[in-house]
Amino acid sequence: MAILNNKSDRQRSHKSWQKPYNGWTWKQRCAVTPIQNKAVREGKLIRPTVCSICGHSKSDAPKGAGYIFMHTERYDRPLDLYPACKRCHAALHARFDDPARWFVVVKQNWRQGAWFTLLSMDPASQYQSFDITYPNGL
Repeated sequence: MAILNNKSDRQRSHKSWQKPYNGWTWKQRCAVTPIQNKAVREGKLIRPTVCSICGHSKSDAPKGAGYIFMHTERYDRPLDLYPACKRCHAALHARFDDPARWFVVVKQNWRQGAWFTLLSMDPASQYQSFDITYPNGL
């Protein structure tokens, strides 16, 4: 697990989704996609069709508005998923740069104890390991 302390590592990414997340670099985060896709192909994982945040599902457009990301908070556990539609997933990863956008999503979909309501808003959590930010898990 990588913890990013180097200022140049922090400045390398320009887009919110390319920044480090819970201590993992963009490259490390991208490495889970083939693992997830293989699990789907092998029937070990069913591709999600419903957003776990807002409930959005548009299965007739799986590559467009209906695409559901296989989001994970722990990239060392790529099959522990929190399915998220494009809108919610983008807001989730942009929450440190655009907190108002994220707060709208949370307010509209608030459910006591829902995983997304427990996410840190501390920008430092992008660079420190999941276990430091969430010592008791989500």
